Amino acid sequence: MKITQRLRWLLAGGILLLTLTFLLFLFFATKNFLDLWDRLQQLPEWLFYLYTGLIGVVLLLSGWIIFKLLFGGPSRKSLQETKRDKPPTEESLSGEIAQIEAAGMDTSSLHTELERLQERKATGQVHIAFFGDVSTGKSSIIKALLPEAGVEISLRGGSTREIHEYAWHTIAGDQLLLTDLPGRNEAEGTLDAAARDEAIRAQIVVYVTDSDLSRSQYQDIQELAAFGKPMVIAINKSDQYSTLEQQQLAERIRSRFAGQSRGKAEPPQVVFIQSGGMEEIVRVYPDGREEIIQRPRKTSVSALSQHLQTEIDNRLEALSQMRDDSVLNLVQEKLDITRDEYRRQQAAKIVRSSTNKAILGALAAVSPGTDLVIQGVIGTRMVQELCRLYDSPVNQLDIDQFLNFSQGQVKKSVPLVLAVAGNGLKAFPGIGTVAGGLVHAVAYGLIFDALGNSVAHTLEQRGALKTAPAAATFQEMLSGNLEERTKTFARLVIEQYRDKQKG
Repeated sequence: MKITQRLRWLLAGGILLLTLTFLLFLFFATKNFLDLWDRLQQLPEWLFYLYTGLIGVVLLLSGWIIFKLLFGGPSRKSLQETKRDKPPTEESLSGEIAQIEAAGMDTSSLHTELERLQERKATGQVHIAFFGDVSTGKSSIIKALLPEAGVEISLRGGSTREIHEYAWHTIAGDQLLLTDLPGRNEAEGTLDAAARDEAIRAQIVVYVTDSDLSRSQYQDIQELAAFGKPMVIAINKSDQYSTLEQQQLAERIRSRFAGQSRGKAEPPQVVFIQSGGMEEIVRVYPDGREEIIQRPRKTSVSALSQHLQTEIDNRLEALSQMRDDSVLNLVQEKLDITRDEYRRQQAAKIVRSSTNKAILGALAAVSPGTDLVIQGVIGTRMVQELCRLYDSPVNQLDIDQFLNFSQGQVKKSVPLVLAVAGNGLKAFPGIGTVAGGLVHAVAYGLIFDALGNSVAHTLEQRGALKTAPAAATFQEMLSGNLEERTKTFARLVIEQYRDKQKG
């Protein structure tokens, strides 16, 4: 109790002292301010306004500097994270294509995609793509719709390995373009991406299956639905199902898509067909002999042709608009992929160049320094170039903060990095007494490589140089696969050292 009472007296005395000190400061400040104000009143009017204006400018400048220090200037989201408020248009895409083209990226495929869209608009054809797993009967359906087209049907799975197009003039006079796409999950399935893109370019997609949807088939339909594609699920080999089984299967498929439509996508329609083709049967003779023979299957595709005709009659204009929108979304997707890939390639070049400069600087140094993120100029320039590449504004304060934070991570790993670098150099005979300097050069290579890649990774994922996540990624990359990376940089250091000796 005595100690508590003493503390109370001390706190009370401290508060009293602070109060008196503050009042004393306030009195002197008030006196000085009033004296200054009286003197200002005696000045000429122009000098009074000049003086007060100067004070205002100083206050504004100070406030702006404080704001920049605290918030680092205006933030800007990356292209990957930015959610576009409006769907892409030909005008917006042309502007973006011109922008990345000026940066040196290859945009020929993007121009080709837009040109094909214009050509398809001009022809006025209704483009219908037949899509689905291998050996589900896509080619047989087209053969049934167009007997004169001469589609080659094969009992061997995956007979369609290329994209084939067939023109079809309906009884109503409509011009249709039927596209037979390679089957999904081909044993040599390298055309999956091309088949998917071609399906996106169509007004209607007929997804062919011969059973209930598997997980991969469901994912295919969901992916196409994301582009707003009107879908028809055509269940082939309908003779294998009774009328009741067909109803149950159709209801089960529709229920999986109920309430899951995305954007402009509509729940897919389900029709049952019989594409014909050949089937194998076993004939049993009276004497017990068995023989496998082939016979033609019954053909019945009227449900599909009637559905397609109804869609075309009732909403051809809407189908064309959805086709245009999906193609523009496809171009936007390819544009983003092109830009991302270009940035990754350029980022790799920047990191590789900066790492080589750091290694050369280490080899040229008389004695290695204790700070392994040493070459602040090289490190700063590397970060600046990477941020410029990803259109992410950054100031020197952010860079210094990141490098200082990373330096703390490096100090924890220095013993391990130097030890591994030293062991890696033992595989190269004849380096003699210069091993110490070479160890530091290898360490520079490991550190700058991890540093640059961590910055590039953070910029790609987050759109800005976030200090803590970038430093955590740096630590992970620095320690990851350390022995293999050490061998790579040890070879590089030895080559540069020998070139330097020869020079």
